[in-house]
Amino acid sequence: MSQSQPFEFRSPHGIRKIESHTRSWNGITVRNIVHYPHPGKAWHDISSHETTVAIVLGQVGGYCESRLNLNRPTPRSRFDVGHTTFVPADTTVWAYTDGLRSVRELRMSFAPKVPESILGDDLDSAKTETPVLLLYDAKVARCAQLLAEECQGPSSVGRLYGESLTTALTATLFTRRNAQMQRGNGLAPWQLRRAMEYLEEHMTQDISLEEMAKLVGLSQSQFARSFKTSTGMPPYKWSLDARIKRAQELLLRCREPIAGIALQTGFAD
Repeated sequence: MSQSQPFEFRSPHGIRKIESHTRSWNGITVRNIVHYPHPGKAWHDISSHETTVAIVLGQVGGYCESRLNLNRPTPRSRFDVGHTTFVPADTTVWAYTDGLRSVRELRMSFAPKVPESILGDDLDSAKTETPVLLLYDAKVARCAQLLAEECQGPSSVGRLYGESLTTALTATLFTRRNAQMQRGNGLAPWQLRRAMEYLEEHMTQDISLEEMAKLVGLSQSQFARSFKTSTGMPPYKWSLDARIKRAQELLLRCREPIAGIALQTGFAD
């Protein structure tokens, strides 16, 4: 369930108001945050006792950036939104703004071992040890925007959707280079058959990407990538399409009320 709760920045200066809505998938706390600085310069420490990823999705007024040294601007050629900052646990990195009326960001917090649990052998552990500032990556920004939308209100989709997005975002940030080049391998026939059977049997339930990956002996990232290679679509999309087709069949061949058919196929209405 989406929650509205206060969110406290470390060492804030010039922050007038903060709004935060929170969800959780894959052991990752995901927050859609809007903060409103006072006029002029403002800053806070992005870090927490957990590992943090912050993606700026909107800014009104001036500009914002992440800095290792509060008094030293980070070299950059772009000043638009969409940039990502990665902060290892308890490593001070400053979020600095000047002239902004508001900033909207997606912030993910998780235990240092979480990327390994999602990526398995695909993890490049070196990427989890050093801060990254002002990274522009279109895929990360797209995933962050979709996650932010899921945080803002009651979810109309299941766990599989949120887990798929957090897995995709984590994979983009922390996957080994050679693993990124091995994306052509699909599931083995027995793995695909078992995955399809699981999806069919649990169509109306809140399916977990983690459970499906364990079923065929892969990490979540490896399973999602291989499933898409084998079927042409990610697990969430395949599951949604299958439920829609089942609903269409029931609508055509039986006189049951639409509400009953919706319940049988896992839809709200």
